[in-house]
Amino acid sequence: MDNSSKSKSFTRTEAALLFLLGGLILWLAIEAWFDLLQFRVFAGDDMDTFSRNQTLTAPPIESVARMYHKFRPVAAAIIFAVAKWTKCDFREVASISVAIHAANAMLFFSLLYRAIKLPLALSAGITVIAIFNRFTTYLLMQDQAIMEGVGVAVLILLLHASLSFLDEPKMRGALLLSILFATLVYIHERYLVLAVPLALLGAGSFKINRKASCTVVAGAFVAGLSYLGIKKLYYGAPIMVGAGTSTIDLGSSQILTFVWQGALNLIGINRGPAYLSLEDFRDSTSWIQCVSVGAALFSCGLLVGTVWTIARSPAGKEKNSRFIQLGFYLLTTAVLLLAASVTFRQEFRWVYPAFLVFLCALGYGLRIAGTARRWFYPALIALVLLSLCREMYLVRRLSRFYSFESYQIANNLVATLRNVGGVENQDSILIRGDVPSKEWIFMDGVFSRFYHLPSLEFLPAKAPIEQTDSSRLVLDYDGVDRTFKVTNDQITPTDPSHRMEYSLLERLPEASTPNDRWSTPTKTPIFVTAKNGVRCVAVVAPVDLRISAPKAANVLYVCLSHMYAMGDGADVEIAAITPGGTTQLLSRNVPPLANDDAVVWRKYEFTLPADTQQVELHVFSKTDPTADWIAVRDFSVN
Repeated sequence: MDNSSKSKSFTRTEAALLFLLGGLILWLAIEAWFDLLQFRVFAGDDMDTFSRNQTLTAPPIESVARMYHKFRPVAAAIIFAVAKWTKCDFREVASISVAIHAANAMLFFSLLYRAIKLPLALSAGITVIAIFNRFTTYLLMQDQAIMEGVGVAVLILLLHASLSFLDEPKMRGALLLSILFATLVYIHERYLVLAVPLALLGAGSFKINRKASCTVVAGAFVAGLSYLGIKKLYYGAPIMVGAGTSTIDLGSSQILTFVWQGALNLIGINRGPAYLSLEDFRDSTSWIQCVSVGAALFSCGLLVGTVWTIARSPAGKEKNSRFIQLGFYLLTTAVLLLAASVTFRQEFRWVYPAFLVFLCALGYGLRIAGTARRWFYPALIALVLLSLCREMYLVRRLSRFYSFESYQIANNLVATLRNVGGVENQDSILIRGDVPSKEWIFMDGVFSRFYHLPSLEFLPAKAPIEQTDSSRLVLDYDGVDRTFKVTNDQITPTDPSHRMEYSLLERLPEASTPNDRWSTPTKTPIFVTAKNGVRCVAVVAPVDLRISAPKAANVLYVCLSHMYAMGDGADVEIAAITPGGTTQLLSRNVPPLANDDAVVWRKYEFTLPADTQQVELHVFSKTDPTADWIAVRDFSVN
């Protein structure tokens, strides 16, 4: 190996080492900025996504496309791989999300420094405001952080490829652009709009290389058509669909409003409700408003200056090339902004790709500034400094972001339960207080099953605790700091001399008449069986039993569990019947098991009213009358 080859080898090794070190430093900086690893458990949509991926053996591409009308196979496959690799541990998933964002920062820096050829300091400065921006709060939603992060990575690579293709249109570059576009479309459908700027890129190179130009246009057309064909014809899913499978209303006034707000956000005026934008421009302090207006003026000035610089340049091939490149950036920004606006609300994670391309357009102005460089350079530096001041102010309001709120509530709940002994033996957890978006945060029982917690029940603040609540852990929610306080952390004492048995139920299977409507081994709704080696009585919903109680009975002992990791839960009601009427002892929903082997035995002791003649056991399901079975290990009296 000659000296020149050795020199090149060392240069590449040093570059790789610097890249890795830079990525590590960025990873640490991003984690410090957003503080993602303060959390330990999932919440909201992340809870639904990762709990579902944990139990599957293949990416849920088809089920999601048919149920939720979202056909995103590349994103689904990557999220599935992350879920399997990390075993759905939140901190490992969040670490991967941060790593993707750090890698994107390195790619974006490379785009600015090597492709657009900005000075080193400016490339680093623009990269800083690109990654520490309010648009990147999507990092607090792990399924979105992975999907959006991978999409941004491919978008940056497409911007790299577009510059190379414009400088030298070749078939290799055309094929690369087509592949990157197809990948983006199959990550998220809103990237379909990039077919328009790609068509412009192809048209601009038509005179130089017609074959490559036609390949770019045809590649974009085929990729977009294939996506729409699979989604519409194969899966029968509508094209325009929002969250919860709701159809998107293409109201022109709403779209124009969103486009205007998005454009203001791109140039530095923070617009949007606090739960999405952290703080609206109109609610900010005066000095932040001045900073934002200053950033907007510099952004607009740089953009106008770029157009003016190109317009004044001598006519010729280079001028046309500059107009096409700037047009590609601006058109890409515009269509991405429009794609983020054709919806029921405009989330900043959808605006982020447009913001990155807009920054490239501003940086491109400095590259071609020529004699105007003397004011382009300080203007761009001023924009970076003003933007950084704004983001340092806004990140202190991260707790207003809706996903941060949901994660804080869920993690504070788990932190509180971690300090209470015997939580797993509780029947359920009763939470008193106005917990916002509780159904979405805890996903209607998915949270409890995923983290092996008792089921969660909610009541208004300061609601009285009833007698049958003694078997539940009661927490009070404080909406100011989103914390929980234990109200009754004493577990109901049990009789140590009591031996569990199902004596009151053991004769019922023999008395039941077999019927083919029951898909049980004995064709009856109640039969003796075993669950994980424990003898018990299986009771299949719906059933209504009345059992005679011995005259001397004082205490009713009950121990039960759901049988399977399926269904929506069995509703169980137990009552004592006396000559004077009926007294309810228990009314609970018994949720399905986390898995078939994770049996949760719930124990109760009820003081029977005097002169109790019968005990009533009612098992039913509010959703599917035949889907839920319970196992009764103890149903006896003393």
